[in-house]
Amino acid sequence: MKYVYAHLPQNEDIGFEERSYSVTEGLLEYQGRSVLYLHVDASDVTFCDRSYASHLVSVNVKGYVTRWKYETNEKGEALSEIEPVTDDEGKRAISDLLRTSLNIATVNFF
Repeated sequence: MKYVYAHLPQNEDIGFEERSYSVTEGLLEYQGRSVLYLHVDASDVTFCDRSYASHLVSVNVKGYVTRWKYETNEKGEALSEIEPVTDDEGKRAISDLLRTSLNIATVNFF
């Protein structure tokens, strides 16, 4: 099932005051298709159980791009059409490629 993705601001802090949260989009070529992923970098993170982490990094895979930045919404954000990665083999292969190329442990699929 395809969905519309509103692109987030790039390379700027979008976190709460006294915290840092930034997102950088990336495209990975996999089996002739472009995969959109978000490299998320957060610092000074407090969790519900009151624990704390000074720095967290992860990659969130949005899915295969079917239409790239084809229009904007009322907020002026670019919109792309995305198809989620649903097969386990594809998820494993994409995770391995991203972990290796970005030197990161955590890859999430949405």
